[in-house]
Amino acid sequence: MVMIAPFRGAVYNDAELESHGGLLLSPPYDVLSPARREEYLDGHAHNFVHLDLGRVLPGEEDPLAWHARSASTLSSWLAGGVLVRRERPSIVLMDTEWRHPVTGRRLTRHGIMCLMRLEEAAKEARVRLHEKTFSFHKEERLHLMEKTGAQLSPVFGFFPDADDSVLKTLYDLGGNPDLVLSEPSGLCHNVSFLQTNSDLAQLIGSLSQTTVYIADGHHRYETALRYRSEILSELARNGQEPAPNSAIDYVLVYLCPMGDPGLCVLPTHRVLASCPLSDAEIIAALEPFAEIKAFPRPRDAQGDPALSELERKMARDDAKGLTVFGLHLKDSDAYYFVKIREKVKQRLVKAKPEEACLSVLDVSVLTNVVFKEALGLTEADLDDPRSVSYFSSVAEAVGAVDEGGLRAAFIVNPTSLGEILKVTEGGMVMPRKATYFYPKVSNGVVFNLVDPMESIPDVLGALAGAAAPVSDF
Repeated sequence: MVMIAPFRGAVYNDAELESHGGLLLSPPYDVLSPARREEYLDGHAHNFVHLDLGRVLPGEEDPLAWHARSASTLSSWLAGGVLVRRERPSIVLMDTEWRHPVTGRRLTRHGIMCLMRLEEAAKEARVRLHEKTFSFHKEERLHLMEKTGAQLSPVFGFFPDADDSVLKTLYDLGGNPDLVLSEPSGLCHNVSFLQTNSDLAQLIGSLSQTTVYIADGHHRYETALRYRSEILSELARNGQEPAPNSAIDYVLVYLCPMGDPGLCVLPTHRVLASCPLSDAEIIAALEPFAEIKAFPRPRDAQGDPALSELERKMARDDAKGLTVFGLHLKDSDAYYFVKIREKVKQRLVKAKPEEACLSVLDVSVLTNVVFKEALGLTEADLDDPRSVSYFSSVAEAVGAVDEGGLRAAFIVNPTSLGEILKVTEGGMVMPRKATYFYPKVSNGVVFNLVDPMESIPDVLGALAGAAAPVSDF
């Protein structure tokens, strides 16, 4: 059973929201470059990035030294009333309006922010994780949570909604938002705090029998599990126990129906920081595994017609079920179209037939065949964010090579929701950054202060007569 619950979220006070609104919000830490982080830090003194991704000051050797300042800032903002906890537990409805970065269409994604009871990763679990994570990010997020005692960013999950009943409920409930927050990035959030008993019971009951698939925030989910273990061990050492249905057993989530027309998955392109091979040697290393075609790149043309043609061909071949990539090498006068040979894919399937749906994913082939077999990267290399960078924009990936001095950009097609479900239902996990759900869930709308001595409302239990009456929540 997936157990979701209302909570007394921490929010900016009314005066802050009325005066500054979307200027207080920020993207998640893992999509902010150093330059963009500075823009948010300088943009407003109370922007949420001051809590979630602060500065490393000159002379500081510890890259996590800012965590202590984040904790101090959080305490100060709570004490001074910049941030307040809502009086009653609620589920937060958030409809996000956005523009598709490729098609330009205006779309709306419907979701809720609430607490979800933690489950250890397992094939039969009702909460499913689908991709590997970076060791450094998990350590960094755990340290920040230890300092602040808060879940600052929600985990992003989606769930099947075969008859669109939950989606219809969200449409019906979103008519009169309590807040409208417009960000400079173009995102606009319509936010409602659902507190009436019927609203809570309807949503919680609908979701209790579903399965939640983590779309984004695997690091944060795993961090919440580790933090819970730490706190429980500490309480046991002191002869204490957490409260019944303790807050330590829950994680802050944003949940979206799988069939929502505003739920979008973009590709995540890979850029290698360095490679000891020359351009010719890289091409030669790939040839046993792939057919390669060059797209000459006119330097004086308006725009980048060769890149546009490469992307069109990649999309056409992806629709045919072929595994293809784009490749851009530093100082090269061409892009390269890389089509993996069918015999290579057949070898992968034959080696592990029980994992065929994972083995032949584009991102798996890129990781295991191109990076490891052809170019000799190790698992340690792939676990090091300094070795491989990730971009949702083709232009940014190419720019990281042309202007940023990195070595090679690999352009990929997106992973579909269907492919994600096949892998997770089989109890497998994809390579790191296999998906890029867009847009990311903005930080600062609401977050969760975690007190192990605080009990979380059990609405389903109350309805069944196993807890306090629902009217008490």
